[in-house]
Order: sequence, then C-alpha cells, then structure tokens
Amino acid sequence: MKKNRQGSALLLVIFILATFMVLGAINAKIVYNYYASANAVLQREQAFHLAEAGLEKGKVELTHNPNWYTDLPYYLKDNVDWLVGYAVGQETQFGEGSFKIIREKDKNRLYSIGFKGKGMVVLKLKFSNFPFQSLEWKEL
Repeated sequence: MKKNRQGSALLLVIFILATFMVLGAINAKIVYNYYASANAVLQREQAFHLAEAGLEKGKVELTHNPNWYTDLPYYLKDNVDWLVGYAVGQETQFGEGSFKIIREKDKNRLYSIGFKGKGMVVLKLKFSNFPFQSLEWKEL
C-alpha cells in the first residue's frame, strides 16, 4: 500500500512539472511575439522617416534642376512592385537603413522608398511644374 502512494506522488510531481514547462513555453512564445511585433513596428516607422528624407532630397534636386529625373516614364501609375524592384532611382544609405528616390521623365510625381530591416514604406509626392510646389502627398 505504501508503494502505491509513492508512485502516485511521483506521478503528481511529473504532472506538475510538465504543466509548468508547458506554461513556461507558452509564456516564452507570448514574450517573443510581443518583441517581434514591437520590432516590426519600429522598423516600419524608421522606414517611413527614411522615405520622408528621400522626398526632401528629391525636392532639393527638383529645386536645383526642374528637369531632373531618374528613370524613363512607366506606363502604370503607382506600381509599387516596379518602384521597389525595377525603377532606376537615386539610392542613399542613411544610418542602418536607406532610401531610393524616383522621378520619371516629364512626370509631375516623385516617389521615395524607405528601407529599414524588413520595413519598407513608399511615399508619393505630386507637384506643380516650375516653380516647384507640393500638391499632394500620400503613402502607397
């Protein structure tokens, strides 16, 4: 009779330890998900600010040379895949991130793409012809 109780106690201890291990693993997963989510938000915000810096650099280029452009006209308007992967633009490293600015020849729009880690933001600025004036700004 005494041996059965010792076996029961061992089983109870094993069950409690297994429960704590499962709860510990769940807690570790929750902490990791919060960390990964906060890091993704931070990288996206940093990419946004890099894209804004690119727009400012593009404005300076246009102010100094109204005929400045980086690529030939593309037939689709606001095609993010083309802008990111294929469009010719001025790429600038800035800190741990970068930005790429694109202006198509004879078009009144300027694009800026900010990159930071896995974060990426594409901004578009519509402007008037010389004298340069911003008309519309939006995120794609």
